[in-house]
Amino acid sequence: MSIRSNKDIILLNPQGNCEELFGKLQLPFSVIHQDVPMDYALPTNPFEFANSSVVVKLLRMQKPHASLCYMNVKRVVSLNGEIIRLPRTRNEAISYFKRLSNNKHKVTTAVGIRYDDQLSSFVVQSDVTIHRLSEKIIAQYVETGEPFEQDVGYNIMGVGQNLVKKIDGSKYNVAGLPLDVLRTFLTDKKIIAVEKGEQVHGN
Repeated sequence: MSIRSNKDIILLNPQGNCEELFGKLQLPFSVIHQDVPMDYALPTNPFEFANSSVVVKLLRMQKPHASLCYMNVKRVVSLNGEIIRLPRTRNEAISYFKRLSNNKHKVTTAVGIRYDDQLSSFVVQSDVTIHRLSEKIIAQYVETGEPFEQDVGYNIMGVGQNLVKKIDGSKYNVAGLPLDVLRTFLTDKKIIAVEKGEQVHGN
């Protein structure tokens, strides 16, 4: 498979496994970090929250160049429609996984791009069922440090894969970036192109 980039792609404030997963597209990219103010009142619905977040950040970013393509990703975890705040301390992480234990939650990811003075976005949602977790397993996982390195509180590309019983939807979405949808999205927007005679295969 041969894919070329029609614009320089820049990831704005990537989190978790975003950079590693984007690298699977085998496209050149760079990363910038900006402190983008988020004093805008975001919706509480997970779908609208994630989408509004990427739109606002891309609109408020500093000194964008029209010739470049900026991409921002926002992921949230919700349980019964309520967005769960990410754990910041050991005790918060233990409470977090007690809520997820033996339960189904939703991972919602919004991906937005800004290019040629245009802004587009899409949202992907996946359902994740977590095994019944004992207090010992929760404590052991918290000690790995993964809950504090990921923007959904666990890493299915790491030790966290052992917590997950079932995924309904895009596994890449739960891992950090919905590559299958992103590749089609960037192609449709003519940000990337598949060389003539080649086909893009989803994983």
